[in-house]
Amino acid sequence: MTTSTASTPTLHRPRRRRKASWNSLAKPLEEWLRLIQSSSGDLGEDSIRTIDSAMKKSTALRDLLIISLLGKDDCRELDRIRTIFENPYAPNSVRVIRCNLEDAFAHPQDPEIRERCNRGLAILERAVRHVDRQKGASTLAIITYIRWWMGDKSAYAWAQACLKRDSSCTLASIILSALEHGMFPSESKD
Repeated sequence: MTTSTASTPTLHRPRRRRKASWNSLAKPLEEWLRLIQSSSGDLGEDSIRTIDSAMKKSTALRDLLIISLLGKDDCRELDRIRTIFENPYAPNSVRVIRCNLEDAFAHPQDPEIRERCNRGLAILERAVRHVDRQKGASTLAIITYIRWWMGDKSAYAWAQACLKRDSSCTLASIILSALEHGMFPSESKD
């Protein structure tokens, strides 16, 4: 039997994935929300790294960034995002994400959503250049998903880039498979 004290750590202790902290995310997310609703600007490098690191720990954050682009106005309210982020599997959190994605799929040509997506894509595509090569898969997955939702075939190249960084990224794999089968959200294929 192996014992462990503060001075002799056990080498075979399973590593627990640390949960992303809301306190470190609030300001970067506030910056993100402001930028996707304005006409220009970039995320600061610290914000990029904070968000990217947190997405590695929480796929819910990745999903929240997606619905901040595709969803209704309340999906761009920091309090709403915090509530979902802190309890992503609560029935209300799941409902908000599902309903907003369903609505976005029902209205793929909505000019307001597409304009916001274009602003978000520009920010994310510039941001991914500031993320370490071994990281950034979640950012690339968001780009892949939004490009696919918009009917943009370049989503294929983005998915491949994402999978080169993280071969286990299921979102990129799903979109890649959809693209290989010519599947796009209804009416959005150009």
